[in-house]
Amino acid sequence: MSLRPDAAEFVLAFADDEHLIGQRHTEWIGICPFLEEDLAFTSLAQDELGHAAALYALIDPAVDHLAFRRHPDDYRSAHLVELPGTDWARALVRQWLYDLAERHRWEAIVAAAHPDLLPIARRALAEERYHRRHGDVMMRRLLDAGGEARRRLVTALEDLVGVAVGLFEPVSGEAGAIEAGVVATAGPDLLDPWWCDVDELLTATGVSIERPRLDPDTQRGRTVRTPHFAALHADINTVFDLDPDAVW
Repeated sequence: MSLRPDAAEFVLAFADDEHLIGQRHTEWIGICPFLEEDLAFTSLAQDELGHAAALYALIDPAVDHLAFRRHPDDYRSAHLVELPGTDWARALVRQWLYDLAERHRWEAIVAAAHPDLLPIARRALAEERYHRRHGDVMMRRLLDAGGEARRRLVTALEDLVGVAVGLFEPVSGEAGAIEAGVVATAGPDLLDPWWCDVDELLTATGVSIERPRLDPDTQRGRTVRTPHFAALHADINTVFDLDPDAVW
């Protein structure tokens, strides 16, 4: 298929989010606090990378080039997925916040019923139910445990909630994507239902965090990379750089 250029820009941003959150999840495989979480993050990463590959393929059959070989300035990822997850609490909180948002983003694509995106979105939503269940169970368990577990999660929430709203910042090509029937709802209009999901668990566990404000200038339509992106981009290109001309 061929997406019109503005709609392709919108899909590219979602694909970049899925790709890089998947890459960040892989960093915890083998070093999670217990075996069940190693298995969970392996599955989470695999699903997100699969979503990314499916979206990239709608834009260009050269999926690996889109995923790995673009210039850093050409990526359209949200800042949340670029941040390193060197602390387990931050990795878990990010997964939970991201997957709550992802539900609404995929539902907006399902509602548009674009024939090429609809099967991808339906499959993703089915997988995302398990992602959200994982995040909800772990967040509730650790927040209810009190002590250091609760303290570290609350600190991570305070640090990341304001970054997570960037997932809903208007993306380049979004208006065209709505016009082309690729997505039914603009990103900023998904912020309220996402925050309702977030606040439901926070209220149930006695956590009070001020609702963050969406600042459209923070990421400038996803055109601004974080200082952490360069190292991440280098890491995911490590094997490619060994032999750039290799055929895989």
